[in-house]
Amino acid sequence: GFDYQFQKEITEALSRIHDANIDDHGLYHTALWFRLLRQQGYYVSPNVFNKFKDEKGNFMCTLGSDVKGLLSLYNAAHLGTHREIILDEAISFTKNNLVSALANLKPPLTTQVSFALETPLCRRMRRLLARDYISIYQEDATRDDAILELAKLDFNLLQSLHHEELENITKKAPPHF
Repeated sequence: GFDYQFQKEITEALSRIHDANIDDHGLYHTALWFRLLRQQGYYVSPNVFNKFKDEKGNFMCTLGSDVKGLLSLYNAAHLGTHREIILDEAISFTKNNLVSALANLKPPLTTQVSFALETPLCRRMRRLLARDYISIYQEDATRDDAILELAKLDFNLLQSLHHEELENITKKAPPHF
């Protein structure tokens, strides 16, 4: 979306939350914290997810009913690196549970889960992700209409700019190009 407009503020906020104690947070917030920091290049240990495992070392079955938490963990786990086994386990666990839950979900959560299962957040093109999330956010009953309008305006402005640049390039290109 339009996060590029607020890079300084985002960097400051991430710097503050990097050192935050997240021991008391649930799955959704822990996974969101992990994903946002990893996306920006911070090292975060995947061991923060151990608290969601049972005594046998499996993810707790009770997490299966927390679809937003599962979705958050699914997207976070895709930022894993080689040998971060807990994140591989998280992908398998969350994918199975999200696929099972999909038929019983309501929009906009259905759309979010479908998009994530198709292509996790970290593998999507940012501009296309913005377009997808504008349509998802439109369906959200708790949306902020001013933010939605700003996102649409920003997206359309950049689309128009890209279209104009493409026209200029094609006009200057040789005829056999």
